[in-house]
Amino acid sequence: MKKYLSILLAMLCVFGFAASAFAMHADIPSETTAAIAQGSTQITLSGQIRARYNWQHTGFNSNDSQAEATYMDERIRLGVLAVMSPNTTGFIELSSEADPASSGTASYDNMYGGSGGTGVGGSGKSDSYGLAGGVGNELKGTVSIRNMWILYKGTGLLGVESGIKVGHMPMSLGSGLFFDHTYFGDDGIIAYVFPVKELEVAGVVNIAEVDGINNPPLGSALTTSLSNKATGYVLLANYKPSKTTSISGDVTFFNVQNVGETTTTTNDFGSIHLWNFALRGNTEVSGVRLKIDGELQTGDFLTSFTPNTHVTVPATTMHGYAVQGGIGYTVDPVMLDVEVGYGSGDSGKNSTKANSFYTAEGPESTFGDPNRYSHGVQGPYVYNYRTVNATNIQYGGLSNTMYVRLGGNADLTKGLNFDAAFFFLQAANAITASNVNLYGFSASNVAAAGYKASHDIGEEIDAKLTYKLDKGLQTWVEGGYLWAGDFWKAVSTVTPGQNPSNCYTARTGIQFDF
Repeated sequence: MKKYLSILLAMLCVFGFAASAFAMHADIPSETTAAIAQGSTQITLSGQIRARYNWQHTGFNSNDSQAEATYMDERIRLGVLAVMSPNTTGFIELSSEADPASSGTASYDNMYGGSGGTGVGGSGKSDSYGLAGGVGNELKGTVSIRNMWILYKGTGLLGVESGIKVGHMPMSLGSGLFFDHTYFGDDGIIAYVFPVKELEVAGVVNIAEVDGINNPPLGSALTTSLSNKATGYVLLANYKPSKTTSISGDVTFFNVQNVGETTTTTNDFGSIHLWNFALRGNTEVSGVRLKIDGELQTGDFLTSFTPNTHVTVPATTMHGYAVQGGIGYTVDPVMLDVEVGYGSGDSGKNSTKANSFYTAEGPESTFGDPNRYSHGVQGPYVYNYRTVNATNIQYGGLSNTMYVRLGGNADLTKGLNFDAAFFFLQAANAITASNVNLYGFSASNVAAAGYKASHDIGEEIDAKLTYKLDKGLQTWVEGGYLWAGDFWKAVSTVTPGQNPSNCYTARTGIQFDF
């Protein structure tokens, strides 16, 4: 069961399939202007240059034995938007990719300061400084494609506004509680229609690769598969009667076949069928902002069966769910909000039922929409983003997690914004002998004398101060501190009988958008 839960969750982390209308259009800076215009054609350039300095202590090791880490990372993005007519648009966006030499320190699209990609002599660096190993005179990083899509829209086909979008693009469902791939994007085909001005209906079909997974869940490696594609289908609707009110829902179906097939195996293989049903809404009444999101999952996955006989092991059925709600109010100039969320976990006592809420989140995702009612902290900043979550997965989202968030945001002066939040965090299921292997925590710690299963993940406080230096130019300092609870005594780096270390991180940076 652990093997197939691992495969299932790892695949979910990379399958891209859906987007609401709000995610169908690229995140191009609103103040960009045409760089080249020829007739009715308009070409718009956009880009971003970002540099950050990080300082963190994110291990739960006993006696603070985990060393603090400090490093600098950099990122660039460059986009070209082509509008050929009111009906046809194309967008290409290039993004930096992590230096090969910096894997594990500043990963993904962030280039680690001091370690470059292909360089002089093919080594990635030059020894021109005369230092062992060479640290200078380097070519910086590599480049990947973040966006490449074509959008055709109009009213000629159905008599109402409709369109189709094809290519690679940022995607999410609703606020991203279940699915958020807006960081790197996914391949897909999106067809949408507005039967009336206030109502959008869309369908999505996507085929996604499962190669190159950076963080296989449950501490298990994902077997490289010959049949490494999955198909996802989504039907979604969004009704927005006013600027402050919307009701949306979606149905998502994953169909994955021949899971784990390799050249060295002889058996036939299992399949995954996962359904996710979501209903959400938000509104504002007399200055009070309200939001609610509910997600329900069902489906099954079959383990491998003997060739020719086609006799299967009993299917494991999925019963995950999540709920999130919030209320906000502005006491000028401060925006206040309270938010609660719960994502189901698995006790591990029933091997034919998988009760965790499965998520597909990107590396900058947390618990749904990071903007919420304010526009600062992507919280919790430490839990889940810098550490693993309660299912032992980094960026695992709201799975096996309950939280209460108290937040506030204010413009202190023109151009200076302050955002702060407090989180109370609990695990839906504590780590016991029944689920310790399921989630990949330390079985020896759980079996040690004196161990008591605990739901207490801890409390966290986050803050971010942002200052706009000039048009398109901003700088900030942000940080978070997690007071680690007894839940983390199940982590292998915590010595039985000792307490886990608290975790903290801080980051400052400067960013130029054009």
